[in-house]
Amino acid sequence: MTVSRNREIELDVRIGDVNIRGAKVNLLQIPLTEPFRISLGTVYDYSGTILELKSEGPSGFGEGSTIQEITGEAPTAVYETVIDILLRVKGNRYTGLEDFLDDIYRSIYSSPTAKNAIDIATHDLLSKSYGIHATTFLGGGLKAMATSLTIGLGSVEESLKSLEKLKSVHVRLIKVKVGKDVEMDIRRIKAISEKLDGRPFFVDANQGYKLKDAVKVAKVLGDTGGIFFEQPLWKHDLQNLRLLRMQSSVPIMLDESISEPMDVIEAILTESADMVNVKLTKSGGIRKAFKTLVTAQSYGIESMVGCMIESKLGIAASLSLASSLSNVKYSDLDGFHTITKQPFLGGIEYKSGINNPVSGTGFACTPVREIW
Repeated sequence: MTVSRNREIELDVRIGDVNIRGAKVNLLQIPLTEPFRISLGTVYDYSGTILELKSEGPSGFGEGSTIQEITGEAPTAVYETVIDILLRVKGNRYTGLEDFLDDIYRSIYSSPTAKNAIDIATHDLLSKSYGIHATTFLGGGLKAMATSLTIGLGSVEESLKSLEKLKSVHVRLIKVKVGKDVEMDIRRIKAISEKLDGRPFFVDANQGYKLKDAVKVAKVLGDTGGIFFEQPLWKHDLQNLRLLRMQSSVPIMLDESISEPMDVIEAILTESADMVNVKLTKSGGIRKAFKTLVTAQSYGIESMVGCMIESKLGIAASLSLASSLSNVKYSDLDGFHTITKQPFLGGIEYKSGINNPVSGTGFACTPVREIW
């Protein structure tokens, strides 16, 4: 475990009546308990940029943890971009959160993970300054939500071993990673489905299939009781996603295809999605993710809020978002389970398949200073 980079910045940024005096930016690398294997690649460490925004009162904390095959950002790039964005807004005055975050979003093209770290930290700071939980700040209420837990890529035997491990922590919803070898994936799905003991499951291909193979997997999912099929094809291949949807007996959920409100509208117009998965990291933060979910809600589309490999802070922020809109029917917020040492305590508590929010102000997370 290392703090590979860190920097202190003077800011003097005012958002409404809250003055941000400065910031501390850290890049952390922490080993995982086991490799995280998906069709896009394998991750061995948590590499996250942790941001502290310092006011004249409380500090607000944010996190940016990327899988670069999804967001296009390497961990070191996230760290440097957070610093660059903060220096761009140094000394500025903003009427409120929307004004500030609009400037953050416009400051640089793309870079959603870096923007997410700033967005989370700002939500944490403002809600602490007003003495309320961030979920209340978003208009939601503190509530526990079941989360899926993940079986990564591997052999049939490895998958069944992972399933037994998840059962031991009372998992309620299973996610199965697929997308590399369709015949192996089909064998794994069939074997897992026979051992679920009534638990619901879905699969996530992370864009790994071509249409003909996705059709095969969709048929197996229909036969084995899968509840939906997440991101089976390349994120921009909406026409073939539409064709798959027409041939599938299970709903098609888009994940990597959905980063902003216009993506939801395009998915609706092309008839390529039944459901969407919204993540803070893809969206560039809570504010834009909220707008994306509201857009889905306006079309009557059910949603899931997901995550990357993140600490309890990132998961608590995602749970706050998920608790704020009624069309969020599922949460996939298990990203902290395999980090060997947590940079934050509090935020959420996992018990018997459910993430329970911790009461307090902001995201109710306490930094573990000896780590960073």
